[in-house]
Amino acid sequence: MNQYPEFLQGPRRFWRAGRIFLLFTVSLIMLAGCSSGSGNNQNFNSLVQNWLKHLQGGHSVVAQARNLFATDNPDTQREAIAWMSKQKWGHEKPYMDAYRLAETSPSPLVRGQAMLALGTSGQPSVAPDLQRGLTDSSQFVRMCAALAATYVNNPILIPDLITRLQNDSDAQVRIYAAEALRPYKNRLVIETLINALDDRNVAIVQAAWSDLTFQTGQKFPQHSEPWQQWLQAHRKEFGTTG
Repeated sequence: MNQYPEFLQGPRRFWRAGRIFLLFTVSLIMLAGCSSGSGNNQNFNSLVQNWLKHLQGGHSVVAQARNLFATDNPDTQREAIAWMSKQKWGHEKPYMDAYRLAETSPSPLVRGQAMLALGTSGQPSVAPDLQRGLTDSSQFVRMCAALAATYVNNPILIPDLITRLQNDSDAQVRIYAAEALRPYKNRLVIETLINALDDRNVAIVQAAWSDLTFQTGQKFPQHSEPWQQWLQAHRKEFGTTG
């Protein structure tokens, strides 16, 4: 009987799943413990390289683990996260833990890719991670977090999404924030989307209108006045949460 979980068994079994998992899990632990000090980082990188020298073949999981944990190159780390998150096992707990560690990277490229990896899991439990991404100082990270939020349904995201839609300096962040509000059929969200119909950015208007037609079943023109009149007559049909 196979003793390893299914998500640890890649389609090509050049190495035993146990060795891969051990390398990956220990890497997570070591990364968390060696996150400060250049000397510690160098020692950690050397340790990973030594492990890899003892392994034969070229299994892609180990190659990407090396790319994520044994390099300081943000592009390489970002690519490793993107690759892992697209695998059928890429949203199992060990990999989700890796993405969460990547949230603390000094590189916006890595933090942004971590947001996407977490969000595309569709797991409501990643909402607090996305909240942090939505308030990140980096425009790129906020954009990735807003896009990631379109995959996640968790009402705790509503306040931050509304703030991004109303106030973010980047138009793409605002567009994704509008799209991410689509599942939340409550009065505050509907009022926010109606106000967004008067925005100067046509893509934001389109996203808000698409959400409204989905939530209400109505198809009024793409400006706020008819929608406001309709909502005034139907306010009691919508709660303040959810």
